[in-house]
Amino acid sequence: MPTLNVDFGYFFEIGNLSFPQMLLRLFLDGGWIPVLLVLAKGCWMLWVQWRQNKFDRTITTCVLAIDVPRQNEQTAKAAEQIFSTITGAYSGLDSFEKYWLGKCQPIFSFEIVSVNGYVQFLVHVWTKFRDLVESAVYAQYPDAEIVEIADYTGSVPSRYPDPEWDVFGSEFVLKKPSHLPLRTYPQFEHTSAEFPFKDPISALLEVMGSLRNGEQLWVQFLIRPNDNKWRDKGIKEIEKMLGRKPSAKKSILDDALWLPKGVVKEIGSVMSSSNSEKGDKKDDPLKMLAMSPGERGVVEAAQMKMTKIGFDSKIRVVYAARRDIFSKKHFVSVKGTFMQYASLNLNELKPFGKVTPRGDYFYQRWSEQGKKVKLLSRYRGRSMGAGAPPYVLNIEELATMYHFPMLDQKTPLLKKTAAKRAEPPSSLPTVGEVQSDFFKPIKKAAKEEENGRTGTMPGNLPLA
Repeated sequence: MPTLNVDFGYFFEIGNLSFPQMLLRLFLDGGWIPVLLVLAKGCWMLWVQWRQNKFDRTITTCVLAIDVPRQNEQTAKAAEQIFSTITGAYSGLDSFEKYWLGKCQPIFSFEIVSVNGYVQFLVHVWTKFRDLVESAVYAQYPDAEIVEIADYTGSVPSRYPDPEWDVFGSEFVLKKPSHLPLRTYPQFEHTSAEFPFKDPISALLEVMGSLRNGEQLWVQFLIRPNDNKWRDKGIKEIEKMLGRKPSAKKSILDDALWLPKGVVKEIGSVMSSSNSEKGDKKDDPLKMLAMSPGERGVVEAAQMKMTKIGFDSKIRVVYAARRDIFSKKHFVSVKGTFMQYASLNLNELKPFGKVTPRGDYFYQRWSEQGKKVKLLSRYRGRSMGAGAPPYVLNIEELATMYHFPMLDQKTPLLKKTAAKRAEPPSSLPTVGEVQSDFFKPIKKAAKEEENGRTGTMPGNLPLA
């Protein structure tokens, strides 16, 4: 019978060496291999990052301010259609485009911003996809007004600590895996009430409308189209819950050896048929019926989420104010509004602690100011990769958290367009309006330019 002999002399020999000599010996005897692999991966990541940064410098972006009519009766379903249309920006990239040209999928930033209590819905988009966003909005809100404005994020300091301003915020992530959904707008409908749809965004708009002069609150929903491969992982998790074995992917080797593998499988099944009681435990097709109502509801909700389009997503919140009126209670209020979307047996949103600038303990104060600078920089750059890891939200979840207010929204400084737009007489003179530096239009809406209209500015622009 063969035996296995282990010689420990090598380890005793290394153990008698000094520590520097030991490290050198281990490195020369094969330790250089993992070091080389780590260095190679690091160099590859730096290369990809360099190419992507070079590509990013060629991209031009714009910020669009959107207003809907005062008599808007569209629910979040309309916003869901907008997000569905934006999926058309996805393009399949090959290896040359990704790793040499540095191309990546476009990032759209849907933002709700309050400056001194004035609330504005915005979209930050690559310029070449501006028409896509405008057409998606106009398709659902034909009387909406869209104008391009300057980026508002430069109104607060970039470096902290600052003698006059302070900032706080965080990035929100899912508490559980992405295949488990949040609470969405169909669950906020009450048919027996006077207003059947209890709009969850109302609480956020009330918080943003309560700000005073010198306070700003920014909420950012970053989305990036993907190839829907996230569904594969979700399907595997559901199969585990149902007690099924996940289907293995076929490789080239499996296709080449299909005949001998099939023969071996048949022989094995014949030999095990006489002793089936001792065989492996088979999948129970009735396990779904044995589940509790809560477990069954989790499986059904996860399956329903995967029937709709998903985006790589990230939510970022920034609160900035003058030091004499700075109060973190507004961020706490925003955090509370996000709890409306929580289902304790499914999923919920929570702040990502690693990027939150806390200063409760002495060791947290060492990095507090640096985290503030990074948080603000990532918001301004609409960064998807830096900070908290992205996750998947489908179009129904996104529409629940970002949609335009309805007729019954009473936020005082959330001004909407006063009336539906109509074609003016060609000889009608126009009178300009005085606006403040915040949300100041810099270009007419594309739809107005095409139709030769003069149009008016969004109704919720703050006056000087």
